[in-house]
Amino acid sequence: MDCKILILGAGGLGCEILKNLAMLSFVKQIHIVDMDTIELTNLNRQFLFHDADIGKPKAQVAADYINSRFPQFQVVPHVQDLTTLHSSFYEGFDFIISGLDAIEPRRFINETLVNLTMRSNYEICIPFIDGGTEGLKGHVKTIIPGITACWECSIDTLPSQQDTVPMCTIANNPRCIEHVVEYVSTIQHPELDIESQADLQALLEKCNERATRFGISTEKLSTSFVLGVIKSIIPSVSTTNAMVAATCCTQMVKIYKDLIDLENDNNFTLINCSEGCFMYSFRFERLPGCPVCSSNPD
Repeated sequence: MDCKILILGAGGLGCEILKNLAMLSFVKQIHIVDMDTIELTNLNRQFLFHDADIGKPKAQVAADYINSRFPQFQVVPHVQDLTTLHSSFYEGFDFIISGLDAIEPRRFINETLVNLTMRSNYEICIPFIDGGTEGLKGHVKTIIPGITACWECSIDTLPSQQDTVPMCTIANNPRCIEHVVEYVSTIQHPELDIESQADLQALLEKCNERATRFGISTEKLSTSFVLGVIKSIIPSVSTTNAMVAATCCTQMVKIYKDLIDLENDNNFTLINCSEGCFMYSFRFERLPGCPVCSSNPD
């Protein structure tokens, strides 16, 4: 069987996953979905991109890079919001691997795949492997819709989104005031000292200017708000991306080669590289009251 795989996200983690899959002989076609464009701040960890690619769609550039070097299979890019794709699009894949940092798209994919499984009476059952990174920590969830715990079952294990904001999306079309503060403080004016009242006021003014430029509300903008956002920034670390991507692809190979007991083996892996390198795998059980996988679709 020639494996057809969908990668969600062409950022730091997505690039690593794509590179790994290109090395597997049984993978013949990969589709990759990402709606963002390449920014200067992406280049230090998203290694498929170069200076000349700034402003171009991530999915397209990543696909072109791999296609030019691995002619034996095809990478097909989709430059769009994955939530706008119909469920019939997802039916054609053998595996879906996520390298996303946003929660809502992952919830969307999870629910879509569970519903496909239930409505087809398990004739369609597409494994969903979700990778996530946060600084020097990461996780990999192996989800077999309708059999193992789904993504929604473990949503309470995520850190509070009010306390942590991903670094990797702040430069490309900021979507909220937090992105504005992060970009101004870390990229535009890293020399400003937040312990200095004068610098803090200057930072506030720069944030107001950038927010106005992109049509983002400044209602929440204040010195205390700026301080709160700055102290919760979590950088993306390329080595963590590489480890999580490798684990994602290893899980996919185990399923493909029938080297894993889908009902009983471990389906949740934690990675912590803050002090040395620590990996721990365990079985995450289905949540009896899960609103996605414990109930029938409408």
